[in-house]
Amino acid sequence: MNHHRLFHTTAMKLALRYALFYAVLTALGLGILYWATSRFIDVQISAGLEHEIEELKVLDQKQGRSHLVARLNTTNNNSAKNRRFYLLKESKSGQLQGNLLGWPSQLKPDGKVQSIWIEHELIPENHEADDGYWPIIAITLKDGSRLLVAQGIHQAEDLQEFILSIMAIIFIVSVGLALVMGWRLGSTLLERIDRINETAQKVTAGELSQRTPLSGKNDEFDELAGHLNTMLKRIENLMNGMRQVSDNVAHDLRKPLTRMRSRIEVTLLEERDSAEYRRVMNETLDDANELMRTFNVMLEIAQAESGSFRGEWAKVKFSILLENLAELYQDQAEEQHQVFSSEIEPGLMVNGNRDLLAQAMSNLLENAFKYCHEHGEIHLQAKMVRGQVCVSVYDNGPGIPADQRDKVLHRFTRLETARSTPGNGLGLSLVKAIADLHNAELQLKDNQPGLCVVLSFGNEPHSDLILDK
Repeated sequence: MNHHRLFHTTAMKLALRYALFYAVLTALGLGILYWATSRFIDVQISAGLEHEIEELKVLDQKQGRSHLVARLNTTNNNSAKNRRFYLLKESKSGQLQGNLLGWPSQLKPDGKVQSIWIEHELIPENHEADDGYWPIIAITLKDGSRLLVAQGIHQAEDLQEFILSIMAIIFIVSVGLALVMGWRLGSTLLERIDRINETAQKVTAGELSQRTPLSGKNDEFDELAGHLNTMLKRIENLMNGMRQVSDNVAHDLRKPLTRMRSRIEVTLLEERDSAEYRRVMNETLDDANELMRTFNVMLEIAQAESGSFRGEWAKVKFSILLENLAELYQDQAEEQHQVFSSEIEPGLMVNGNRDLLAQAMSNLLENAFKYCHEHGEIHLQAKMVRGQVCVSVYDNGPGIPADQRDKVLHRFTRLETARSTPGNGLGLSLVKAIADLHNAELQLKDNQPGLCVVLSFGNEPHSDLILDK
């Protein structure tokens, strides 16, 4: 992986920003914790000093000066352990009792804890390294003597240094973990985005069969990859369809165009009478009309498949539409010596475009009549089945082999048995496009003998693809 490129990705920049924010937030939290801890230590020291000097004052009042001096001498022997210092300055003799070598000049015996700078000259030799600001409290006893209690700072400094070291370790570990997680997150995101980019580059180079691999985590990237794969599959199908259409157009339209050109060339070889010219022009016009019909159907299929059909979209009284079609094809059946029957449940409604639905049903009936033999039977049925409007067209013609039923739904596809009949192989393609637009299911089944075509309307159509007038 290109680490230089990784630092320029949005994922890594976002991860580093969050890591920086996390570092600032952690530092702020640790700073507040350190301040609160230091404040707590100061409060505890002050409370201890106030409590102890009050005890010494009561001892002097109730038991006498000798007991106070004995207490100071006892604490003097333990001063190395507890880091607390005492000094009693007699009012009459000026004698000093305790383990502090002199009275600090700035200290006032007002009974309040103060932070006083203590020079090393006032500290015993074994504590000279403890010079600095000490918390001290001093009072005046009844006879005018002054008593002070001071707390050495070495113990408090050790505790604060320990707390600082712990906080520094927490800060370094937290920020380090945040940076590692950010790096890992950025690398993972870039790796998965690179897979999508690699697939896109291959598709751009013409490899339409390429798909974005899924990680199996079912996260948003897998969801995106799934949508991209669906899109790529759709594009591949459309491109294959375009190639097939191009081949079929070249094959199926070459015949009428060649016939038109040959007819015109033969006609122009010699002078002919007006009747002959009229006949040739009429035949040419028929071929031109056939070409126009083919292109019009192709346009309708393209509009239906792309969802760009512009027309009214509403509830269609499907039963009435089918009854009208059945009445029209009843006359055609009599003319072609075929048997046509219908069974239409009243009150059927379909949400869609009436013209497109009529076109689809007309194509199905036209195919049934076209490929069904003389005296053949065609049956139209429409009813509600498990909440779906189901329309079926049955015939007892040659039918379509099971392995060819998907194929005949493609444009310009005609079976060998249908080559002798007029047509362009677009009828069922248009029905399929209209069915998809209405979110209907189109099925081709065996009627034994013949073909059964079933259209099932259940869900709402793709109305979001429709551009109303």
